Parts: sequence; structure tokens; C-alpha cells
Amino acid sequence: MSGERSTDGARVEERDYYAVLGAEPLATLVELRSAFRAAVLRHHPDRSADATLATRRTSALNRAWAALRDPVRRLHYDHALERGRAETLAWPLEPDEAPAPIRRPRGAAAPATTRWHQPQFRNVHGFRVPTATFMAGPAAQRAWIVANHIDGQDWREHSERYWLRFAAAYYRDRGRLDDWIGALERLVTLDGGYETLVRANLRGAYVATGEHLRGTAFLQEAGSRYPQGTAQRRWVEAELRALLADYRDARVRRGRPEDRAEAAELLLNYLEALEMRPAFADVRAAIMAHMRAGNADRAAELLERAVETPITEPARWFSLVQLLTEAGQLDRASSLLAEIARGDHPDALDRRRLRGDPARRISAARGRLARARTAAARRAVREPGRPPAVRGQAPRRRRGSRSHRRPPG
Repeated sequence: MSGERSTDGARVEERDYYAVLGAEPLATLVELRSAFRAAVLRHHPDRSADATLATRRTSALNRAWAALRDPVRRLHYDHALERGRAETLAWPLEPDEAPAPIRRPRGAAAPATTRWHQPQFRNVHGFRVPTATFMAGPAAQRAWIVANHIDGQDWREHSERYWLRFAAAYYRDRGRLDDWIGALERLVTLDGGYETLVRANLRGAYVATGEHLRGTAFLQEAGSRYPQGTAQRRWVEAELRALLADYRDARVRRGRPEDRAEAAELLLNYLEALEMRPAFADVRAAIMAHMRAGNADRAAELLERAVETPITEPARWFSLVQLLTEAGQLDRASSLLAEIARGDHPDALDRRRLRGDPARRISAARGRLARARTAAARRAVREPGRPPAVRGQAPRRRRGSRSHRRPPG
């Protein structure tokens, strides 16, 4: 509020919006509304001897109330008020009315803070941190947030998305893997947005923690939000494929034979539940796992399924030859390779669709067949009573081999 001045012979003084309403800056919205109504009734033209003066005062009251009733506009006004730069209104005075005491002149020091704006706090990642901590830099900010908002709290009890984002990174950095994945899953569930799902990088979290099948179930549920054929649904399906491929490489191609065979069955069951056709690499890994575990019947069943599956990619013909070779069915592999060389499967000889030289692929397949026949013949000579072994089984160590030599000294 500034001092008195005159305009067109009328005495006026500059008042801030709160002074116009006759309220304090700390007043609640209910208190402001009551002050506005009381002031309107008090200065209404019907109750005033000077209708012009009352009309001008009512206009000022309406302008002040329109600004302060809106929370956002009030926040900005309080911010300017604390810096001495707030807008004022010309409040008309009666001829014998004395001006009010100067309370908030322009350019004066900021008064006590209001509940709407508290400059002693700053916003960092959605959290309120003290200004001193804010000025100390990111490391101090992070430590204060962890100490005052993260430590001792459970992510299961929170619904704020910014809290979950920060907590997930905090758990990841400290090796709390189950809490890390739990916070990410809760974030995706609460948010429901595609961008949040992508940025969460759930597949990376599941791979890092070995929770492949848990991730498959969650991503399948998350993908059900989007209609079939949409870009979002295709992205989720690609993530599912990649996650199961990581599971195949980690569990079906590595480990003890019994565990690998069990993991192979789980992989095929999950693909069936997802209504996804197993990739050739999935079937091949399952066949090799069952062979190593001694499940010859199951391996033969999967092999026949792979042979009967329609081939839509030219390179798959050569992959099938390689699979038959690895499974020990050398005659079938040789027969199929002869069909390819004769041109019975023209797609396999189409250089453009094959994206390579078919002659080189045929030559490489023949080389693998020749080496497989040589290895089978050597095993037959060395162990006449043993059934033909399949390529990929762990070779038996011979007595006197390097691995059995005693260390020198």
C-alpha cells in the first residue's frame, strides 16, 4: 500500500489485493471469501450516499477477489508481494477519510512468508528440500531426500509416481533387487502410460535379477491395455520375445542337464500361453537340452515338430539341415541338403531373399555333415557297443588326457 494521491479531484490510495479485501495474507480461502462478501455488502452502491465512490470500490473488490480466489494466481501474487513487486489497486477515499497506515510499500523488504509460497524450500525431483540443501548441490539434495523421504518407508504404501521413480533408483544402487522391481511394477501400474512403461526398462531389471518368468507375466498383463495391432502392443510383444530369449540363453543353454530340460519345457509352455510361435532358436535349444538330459523321446518329438513346421524364411532351410546334423540324423540332413542343392526349394537359392551366397551356405553345411560323419565313425570304432552320440554332448575324457595329469612338483 502506498500513500495518498489524487486523480480527477478524487482522493485515492494504492492498496494491495489483501488490503482491498480487508484480509491478511495468511488468510484461508474461506476467510478471504467471508472478507470479500462483507466488503461488498459494506460498500454496495445501495448502501452508500456516494454511488460513484461505491461503484469504484466494488470494482476494486471484484478485481482483488478474482485474483486471490484462484490458487495459481494467488501463488504468483504472493510471490511478488514478498518481493515488494505486487500489483496494487487504486482505492477511492471519502472526502474526510484518512489514509490507512503504510503497511506494504513498493520496494520494501519481503514480509513474513505465506502458506502459499515458502521460499525456504525448493522442489527437487518432486520433493521439497530446504533452500540451504538445494544450494549445496545434487549430492546433498539426494542425501537429504533419502534421509527424510526414502529411508524407513515402504514403497508398497506409496502412490506418488515421483516417489516411486526416485525410490526405484535408490533400491537399484543399493542392491535391493526385489524392492527395485517392486517399485517399478507399482509405478507402471499406477501410471498406466505407455511412456512410463518404456522408460521403466522393466526387461533390463528382470534380466539383471534373473526374474525372467515374473517379468513375462507382468509384461503380458501390461500389454493387455493396448489393442492388438497397435504400435504399443507390438512393442510389448517384442519385449516379451527378448525377455524369453534372455531366459533361453541363461537357463536352457546353460546349467545342469536336468535344469536345462526343465527350463526348456517352461519356455515352451510360456510361449504357448502367450500364443506366440516358438522361434527356431527356442526349439533348437530345447532339443539340445533334452538330448543332454537323456530325454531322447522328448527330443525326437520336438525335432519332428520343427521339421513339420512350415518354413517361411529361406535361411530356415539351412538352419533345419544344421539342426538335423546336431541331432545325429545325418541321413535326413544329407537328403534335405541334396534337395536344396537340386533346387527343390527355390527360395533357399534366392540370393536376394537369402541375403547371402547360397553356394557358400551349401558348402558350409556339407562341411558340418562331413565332420559329423567322421566323429560318428571314430566313436563307433572306439566304443562299438555304444549307441551313436549326438553332436553337442560333453565328450568323455580319456585316461591320460591333459585334464588328468598331475601338476608338476
